[in-house]
Amino acid sequence: MSARTFKQLVTALLVVAISWGLASLFSRGGGDSIAATGEIATFFDGVNESSISAVRMAGGGGEIELLPSGDSWTVNGWAIDSGSVTRFFDTLEEAQVGDLVAANPANHRRMGIATDNASRIELEVDGLSRTLLMGTQGPRFSTSYIRLPEADEVYLLESNLSTHMARNLDDWRNRKMIAIDTSRVVRLDVQRDGDGFTLVRGDTAWTFEDGTPVNALQVGSMLQELSGSLIASRFVEDGDSIGNSPQGGSTVAYAGGGDVLAEVSIGSGENDLWATVTGDSVTYRLPQFRADLITPRLESIHPRP
Repeated sequence: MSARTFKQLVTALLVVAISWGLASLFSRGGGDSIAATGEIATFFDGVNESSISAVRMAGGGGEIELLPSGDSWTVNGWAIDSGSVTRFFDTLEEAQVGDLVAANPANHRRMGIATDNASRIELEVDGLSRTLLMGTQGPRFSTSYIRLPEADEVYLLESNLSTHMARNLDDWRNRKMIAIDTSRVVRLDVQRDGDGFTLVRGDTAWTFEDGTPVNALQVGSMLQELSGSLIASRFVEDGDSIGNSPQGGSTVAYAGGGDVLAEVSIGSGENDLWATVTGDSVTYRLPQFRADLITPRLESIHPRP
């Protein structure tokens, strides 16, 4: 065999070996993966809104506790945003624990999964507690590093659960201030910046109390806010300066017979205002444009020329 023929044979064998190696690599999904087993593999089994009696999270969003309350949930004792809690439980049900990615505890801090730098979630499921540590984002979007508190092994979580754990208390709380059946509203008493006026529902249209026509679009906006569109931007906390401003306006909605359906009060100011709803202990932070919708100024109620 000539040297040239021998060289060609060796090259061909190398090509075959490399091709076989690549085929084996891809057929195993990228290498010798080790699937999760035991407690962490079944962590999310049976997890759903009806099986959970408590959720406690500690991480970038602070300490958050979700507890059932009647047909809904509370967050740290406050009313919760229904959409947020629905999306959270959907995420829990869809979460999947992937393969082992590290077994050496020396990697924990780099992966954000050390005891003192990891986020933590605890679930009370069917009367038993389950706790999981969560680290930084994994190699792909919507993945995170996870491990059990007493274990060194780190696995990849296929889920965007970390985005929920990063939310702070205000992100979880319900910001919808009020929602009433506005078909029952027959009268609106409005006070704003020293002006007071009354609007009444007629057979075909709303008018001022003396029968003078009104801006129908503006009245429609008031009713829409009362029906559920009155959404606060945040909440007024103790010591917040806007909470010290005097009252700047109010709107009271009445049903037939004089029953009060809703009463909304707002503070005075040029930007965000405080706002309250009678019967609700929360003081909300309301942007100026929403204050102008729910407690409009007199000039905006007059029909446009």
